[in-house]
Amino acid sequence: MKAIFLIPTLFLVPLAASAGVVLSEIDLAGNRVELINTGGSAADLTGWWWCNRVNGSPFYALVTSNSTVDAGLSSPGATLTNFGAGQVMVLDLTSGFLPDANGELGLYTTNSFGSASAIHDYVLWGGSGIRDLTAQNAGIWIDNDSISVAGLGAGDTIQLKPGLPGNSAADYEIAPSTLGAEQVAAPVELAI
Repeated sequence: MKAIFLIPTLFLVPLAASAGVVLSEIDLAGNRVELINTGGSAADLTGWWWCNRVNGSPFYALVTSNSTVDAGLSSPGATLTNFGAGQVMVLDLTSGFLPDANGELGLYTTNSFGSASAIHDYVLWGGSGIRDLTAQNAGIWIDNDSISVAGLGAGDTIQLKPGLPGNSAADYEIAPSTLGAEQVAAPVELAI
C-alpha cells in the first residue's frame, strides 16, 4: 500500500548570496519596500542609508528618517532597530521617493555610497543606474542589468523570486503585490 503525505513547507525567506537584509519587493506606485532578514540574528537599521536616483541624480536618505514600518504588513515585533532573523518588514517611504519608470534602490550600512563594502543590497529597474557598478563590485548585482517595468500594471510590484539571491534582473519578476505575505512553497509528496 502506498501512502501519500502532503507536507506544507513554509518558505519565509529567499536564499541569499550574502545573508542579511534583502530587498524582496518594491511597490513603485505606493512608495513601499519589503525587506526580509535572511541572516541568523537581528539587524539594527539605525545609521543605514537609502540611495536612489531621482531625475537622473542620486538621492540619499537615512532609512530611519524616510521609512515608517507598516505594522499591518510586517512580522510581529519587526522594527527598524530590531529586525529579527527571518522577519518580513514592509516600509512606507516618503511620498515620491521611488521613481516610477527608471530607477534604482540601494541599501547601505553607511553613507559611503561609492564603497562596495558599504552597499548591502541593490535593485535596478527601467534603464541604466548610477550605483550598479558599486553593487557589481560588491558581488550583489550585474552592472547595467535592469529589470523591465514595461508590463507593470496597477497593483503590481517588483518581486524577488523565491529561492533566488536577488543579484540580477533575472532574479526578479513583475507580479501582483504580495507585500507582507508569507510565501508558501508547493507541497511535497512522499511515497512509502
